[in-house]
Amino acid sequence: MKTAFITGATSGIGLAFAKLLAKQGYSLILHGRNQSKLDELEKSLPNVARTITADLADNQQLDHLFTELKSYQKTIDVAINNAGFGLYGRQLELSIDEVEGMLAVNISALTRLSHYFVSTMTEVGSGHILNVASTAAYQPQPYFAAYAASKAYVASFTEALAVETKNSGVKLTCLSPGRTNTGFFTFDGVDTSKDSSGTFDLKHRADPDKIAQLGLKAMFKGQLREIPTLENKVYVFLNRLLPRSVILGMYEKAMINI
Repeated sequence: MKTAFITGATSGIGLAFAKLLAKQGYSLILHGRNQSKLDELEKSLPNVARTITADLADNQQLDHLFTELKSYQKTIDVAINNAGFGLYGRQLELSIDEVEGMLAVNISALTRLSHYFVSTMTEVGSGHILNVASTAAYQPQPYFAAYAASKAYVASFTEALAVETKNSGVKLTCLSPGRTNTGFFTFDGVDTSKDSSGTFDLKHRADPDKIAQLGLKAMFKGQLREIPTLENKVYVFLNRLLPRSVILGMYEKAMINI
């Protein structure tokens, strides 16, 4: 039985990944911040080999996660670095401690996990790593400044690392979903009724199960990048086609009054 490791597995896309891989017969190592949610997940899914509770923004807890991974005696065939979150607001009005915590999860923890799994998978000559970025990776976003920059890092890092390891037998994939019906953004104090960008509109968000399906399909095909749904592909294409100044102006205009 093959084994898959998933961060942020208790909700959203991470939970969808866990359910799909359980159906495919994978033994699961599931990470989350909430032990009670992990306990519930362990009861509801077959083949949960281990659960690991850790706040990835905390170095000591991240070290604990690696201790747990290293103590696992079997090969981990699939690693999905899904955990992440975003902070909305003017950069100078956000708590810098919260911003640094977000960057620790979105960038530092993902980098350490990718480094670890490339190393261990190279030793056995096979494996799949899926890093979850966002369509926000493809342009600067006022009021999501640090979040968008962190996802740009994920996309760039994953694609470059895939080239460096192309002869190792390890395949890396970057999944960049757009607006998805998950709860990872922090919008405290935001009047979402003034949003003209659609960022906060739950009606037009993608189903996390569908996003996870497309992500796994791309990963197992050895695809370097996956931007799910036609809408997101068009969005990314237009962001690359139009001048950066135009994109920044459009995004600022849509978000400034929120």
